[in-house]
Amino acid sequence: MFQEKVLSRSLRLMFSGGVLLALPAFAQETLTEQPIQRVEITGSSIKRIQKEGALPVQVLTAAEIKQTGAASATDLIQMLPSMQGFVPSSSSVNGGGAGVTTASLHSLPSKYTLVLLDGQRVAPSAVGSGQGGGYAVNLSSIPLEAVERVEILTDGASALYGSDAIAGVVNFILKKNLTTGEAYATYGQPRKNGGSWSSAGITKGWGDLQQNGWNLLASYSHEEQERITALQRDFSAPGAFFKFGANGKQYYFDQRTGNTEPANLSFNARPRGSAANVDTTGYAINPYLAANGGCGSPLAGPLGSQCRFNYASTVEDVPGSRRDSGLLKGTLKINDDTTAWAELVLSQYAMTAQYAPSAQPMGVNATTRFPALYAKYVQPYLDANGLENPSGNATLNYRSVLVGGRADEYQTTATHFASGIDGSALGWTYNASLILSQSKLKDTAAGGYSDFNKLESLVAAGQYDPVTGQGADQLKGALLNGTVFSRGKSTLNTVHAGAQHDLFELPGGTSIISIGGDYSKTRYQVDYDPLILANSGFATQPASANYPVGGSYGVVPFDARRDNWGLFTEVLLPMHKTLEATVSGRYDSYDKVHSNYIFGSVPDASGLIPRLPSGDIGNSSNAGTYKLSLKWTPLDTLLLRGSYGTGFKAPNLSDIAGANTFNGSTAGSYACPFPGSPGCQVGLAQYDLLSGPNAQSGAQGLQPEKSKQWTLGGRIEPLRGLSLGLDLWNVTIRDQVLSAGVPEQQGFANPQQYSGLFVNPYPDPAGFTTIAYLLAPINGGVAHYRGVDWDFSYRNKTAIGDLRAAWNGTYMIKQDYTTSAGGEVQSDLGRFGPDNAVVFRVQSNLSLSLTNGKLTNTLTAHYKSGYHDQSYPVDTAVFEVNPDGSVGDSVAFAGLKVPSYTTFDWQAKYDFGQFALTAGVKNLFDRDPPFTLQNAGGGNQLGYDGRYADPAGRSFYITGNYKF
Repeated sequence: MFQEKVLSRSLRLMFSGGVLLALPAFAQETLTEQPIQRVEITGSSIKRIQKEGALPVQVLTAAEIKQTGAASATDLIQMLPSMQGFVPSSSSVNGGGAGVTTASLHSLPSKYTLVLLDGQRVAPSAVGSGQGGGYAVNLSSIPLEAVERVEILTDGASALYGSDAIAGVVNFILKKNLTTGEAYATYGQPRKNGGSWSSAGITKGWGDLQQNGWNLLASYSHEEQERITALQRDFSAPGAFFKFGANGKQYYFDQRTGNTEPANLSFNARPRGSAANVDTTGYAINPYLAANGGCGSPLAGPLGSQCRFNYASTVEDVPGSRRDSGLLKGTLKINDDTTAWAELVLSQYAMTAQYAPSAQPMGVNATTRFPALYAKYVQPYLDANGLENPSGNATLNYRSVLVGGRADEYQTTATHFASGIDGSALGWTYNASLILSQSKLKDTAAGGYSDFNKLESLVAAGQYDPVTGQGADQLKGALLNGTVFSRGKSTLNTVHAGAQHDLFELPGGTSIISIGGDYSKTRYQVDYDPLILANSGFATQPASANYPVGGSYGVVPFDARRDNWGLFTEVLLPMHKTLEATVSGRYDSYDKVHSNYIFGSVPDASGLIPRLPSGDIGNSSNAGTYKLSLKWTPLDTLLLRGSYGTGFKAPNLSDIAGANTFNGSTAGSYACPFPGSPGCQVGLAQYDLLSGPNAQSGAQGLQPEKSKQWTLGGRIEPLRGLSLGLDLWNVTIRDQVLSAGVPEQQGFANPQQYSGLFVNPYPDPAGFTTIAYLLAPINGGVAHYRGVDWDFSYRNKTAIGDLRAAWNGTYMIKQDYTTSAGGEVQSDLGRFGPDNAVVFRVQSNLSLSLTNGKLTNTLTAHYKSGYHDQSYPVDTAVFEVNPDGSVGDSVAFAGLKVPSYTTFDWQAKYDFGQFALTAGVKNLFDRDPPFTLQNAGGGNQLGYDGRYADPAGRSFYITGNYKF
């Protein structure tokens, strides 16, 4: 009944995407008309003829995916110009990523981009608040080999999909109804050491749905990625201490840490015999340096009377990983009107991330805690310099350098089962589905962590001296390799039903209505090893209990769940043969979070965190959202479109449930925020961090976020083979939930303003007094995002072959936010912002392809614009270079101008028929990542920003595909 002409089919294929990274799929140059079936497109619940609609939907086919050279779903999605602000693999190197990678459209945080698998929701990653727990799907768990195509809606879709689709949707469509088979194998290797990768897989289908009434599809793939260490790349090898030039001057960048081995000692002292009211002054010494004239390690160096450790030279730039994934999908045609289906996707992804050796400050005093160390090192210094320490306390700034860097193996096991039925009856077409989706995350110690009780016993017995490093061989017995630190499980069970029906005739055709609803149960569970539970209140041990050196402790297990339901409707109105309108609306309702094992936030006098009763916490929320979109085609070669809608985002489950717990040290080193207070450390120092949820109800609790978004754009085909598409988009979010709270840099820069986020003094679980800073979710003010997406394509047959070109990208016009209602407007656009992120003004990909017979060559350029780098106040990280080349005085540094970054990829494919051979080079000209001084980004790497650039360098790969 439905026919589509060649021109409109070409426009549909070009307009719906296909030009993101490679080239569009064009219609065959023939006047033959082909029957087209109604299909459902991402961003609409109405099945219709698959042509360009009123919303910008970009499509990547399986062939185009292969042409990108992407080795995984993460690689594919995160190289798209419309993606910014995602969690990359480098963030797992002590940046909180925990083996998770995410999608993020238009620089909005990942929680606003909905990731679907075959149009169905997937369980989010089982990671705690701040990096994706309770909201972000782990791209690393998606089997790319099983994907037929990817559809990307770059417009808000809350009115259809509900909460968490404010930025848009990424829909991985799996293969279906195949009767053939395909096997592949890939191997890749950078020119420099480290970073090789390999993968292999097979897919086979049996039974034709139309002829046999059934189809069964199976797919399996295995992938491996070798790690790259900081020392394997020149730009990251210097770590946290190096010389650089800027503005015609030479400087040193020094962010080495005072936690080292042999250890420093710090204490407060005053002239001996002083009156009781005389203030003390902070001192920091390193007895090993004083005795030997050095710091005992090539990664440590002197700074005054201390030693400072270069932690950033010990980390990885890219963690090693491996993935096994499979798909089993069955479809049964019950009768001409009814089809049943079921699919099972299994994936196991393991990433091993290594970073700096454990930093472990420890309390020392003259009477009860390591008095031998105090008598051996602190008292002689006091005596020699006529000083006294009224408190008798000192801090041992220790790092377990001699047992190696810490390593975590993060293992994600994802299970996604979905089944459903599609059919028609009484003039209605309907669908119903059941989704049972689960994601498990296990964190296992893979090196460098040690048992604090055993370490403490060795020190107390004199078998190991952390001030000189003598007896370090005894530390091997204290290692915790193989200990499972934590297990998290995220579960999403959903029932969905929908139906559509033709309504009435309009001048442009038949109107269609779609109605439906869904009900979901979300559950998030976390449990920990007994070592991790110490000091949490859940454990029965006091604050001096055991815990892993360099790991998390004082955490709390919990089991939280929340139910929600939603109803939606959508109406397609062909107002004229050239004008089409779509109106959609949705109502969502979220219950309060029911949580078990919820605890208080601050230790009481005994050092325990008091337990609070289980029950319902947070706020319930509900809202209606709507969307109106229009499409006008005044000419066969011109399409204009626009949309306006509202969005609704309930707070993430993990932003509400859990407990405020010890979360290690600050990323940066700071002067004491409250000078003279008991928790002050000497000079520039790292302070403790606390992190957790906001479990309060009412006005003090988290409120839902609300958004408004609109798009305006279109596409024109002025010449044969030339297609130009442009879309202006805008998103405004109110009451934005900042999951990580107020960034530490902002809090420490304005301690009086954010005094309520500091715990001063704070009894660190290691037995010393410091200051802690709390990172807890808050409702911020207003966030604005605006930009232009474009995708241009051109095709022409020449004397030397079929030439294709595609240029697509995103230009960010606006990105700003506030961290409180009426607060100061902040921005990351073109600069390293206060939330430690960068939003690039321009990102684009340009692709040229030439096909001559069976050979296709493709050259692709990837571009990121420059930005202003992180700045540093005086007494932080930047120092002048003295005439003799030594380190001079600390100076204020306004930040580098990081240049734009362009890399080129080349690929050649020869199709022999059943067998195809592909060879390629990534980063053809071996360009290093741009030099930056950021030290508060996504991980522990320095010298470049691992979130925005690939450190692999020029890399070669070869792939073989065999069809059978």
